[in-house]
Amino acid sequence: MDAGAVKEIGVNIVFSSSAPLECRAELEELLFFNPRQHKVREGILDSLAQFGHPRVETAGERLLVRVGDQEAQTLFAFDQARRSRAPVGAVVFVRTSPEEIAIIHVAVEESYALQGKTAGVGLGVALVEKVKEIARRIAGVKRLVFFYRQHVVIRVGP
Repeated sequence: MDAGAVKEIGVNIVFSSSAPLECRAELEELLFFNPRQHKVREGILDSLAQFGHPRVETAGERLLVRVGDQEAQTLFAFDQARRSRAPVGAVVFVRTSPEEIAIIHVAVEESYALQGKTAGVGLGVALVEKVKEIARRIAGVKRLVFFYRQHVVIRVGP
């Protein structure tokens, strides 16, 4: 993983802006065939209509997620305790205005979901919190809009 792009939060979870090339199949499975996506189906459809379809692309020796024609950012979560180098979660977000960042896609491996066997990690929440942390460092950004939950708005600043 790209050392400059990785941040540790807890014992085993680290974040990076890219995923290893050899993890393409696992990443596509996580993003496009997630068994829990039916729970946020309407939000996914809304996000697709607004931003376009996500796709996994190769950038040198790394994998990135692109969305429609948007310049989207992705933050991947990796569990350092696992043998696999594949991500266990991902969040895709885009700056939609000078004051707003939209979280347009969140995917968490089933065992890391709230009812999963590794639920103590709170990975979905941690991914959203990391985007909030990033947003705080961007001048002018005041809110996050979370498309999956009927346009939930999260304040960024004080």
